[in-house]
Amino acid sequence: MLTPPWLLLLPLLSALVAAAIDAPKTCSPKQFACRDQITCISKGWRCDGERDCPDGSDEAPEICPQSKAQRCQPNEHNCLGTEVCVPMSRLCNGVQDCVDGSDEGPHCRELRGNCSRLGCQHHCVPTLDGPTCYCNSSFQLQADGKTCKDFDECSVYGTCSQLCTNTDGSFTCGCVEGYLLQPDNRSCKAKNEPVDRPPVLLIANSQNILATYLSGAQVSTITPTSTRQTTAMDFSYANETVCWVHVGDSAAQTQLKCARMPGLKGFVDEHTINISLSLHRRSGKGAQGKEVTQRG
Repeated sequence: MLTPPWLLLLPLLSALVAAAIDAPKTCSPKQFACRDQITCISKGWRCDGERDCPDGSDEAPEICPQSKAQRCQPNEHNCLGTEVCVPMSRLCNGVQDCVDGSDEGPHCRELRGNCSRLGCQHHCVPTLDGPTCYCNSSFQLQADGKTCKDFDECSVYGTCSQLCTNTDGSFTCGCVEGYLLQPDNRSCKAKNEPVDRPPVLLIANSQNILATYLSGAQVSTITPTSTRQTTAMDFSYANETVCWVHVGDSAAQTQLKCARMPGLKGFVDEHTINISLSLHRRSGKGAQGKEVTQRG
């Protein structure tokens, strides 16, 4: 006997409903809670130089006490008093890159001779703090300030969109099954298979769930289904079924709804699963007392 599609999605969506109706909202141990107490982001995005929280709290000084110079990548120079980073190779080249001019000046001429005595493995350039060693691209300076070692580009978020393999002095990007590497050798794009069924994106908001092509054009054969305060959604490709959490004014009114999308041509057989009782009367064996009602 085949398992109903909604049962396959119930464990995940039940957990999401439980999180949605709990107040105040909390983030998982692997997430950072923004100051607004609503938004959760990956901890790996904290202090990465980009504001991911709506209020920018993931980059706040009290959260990121490290100096701005540490935000620059290996072989880069931090312009004084700013967040601007320029390649070390562009220091003392006669062209001012920093607003304050710290990358150029008399020190370029006066300290150049000291570089020959520093013993850098790759390169040396005069700075306001004295001669400084730096490395070729894809290498980083070691603790001794002179020798260079391969830099793991894969450790930097966004180097590759999916898979990243570090190599000595370089790196290669790859894609998971079903995606193709693009000409930039970094990003991936889904294969259009079968060709007569282009990829469709399901978007849930507080009013409905609508379907669009990746170009942004709405799928004319799919009429948006009406929803209210949708906080979670999942799609079972094998069963061509979409399920979403319909949050009511109280826990008892929160529902799990599912609908089939045969051939991605429209929502049919929409039904409601009453799981509010299961969420508040859990046993050691999991959720019990599920009631399924068919709308039609």
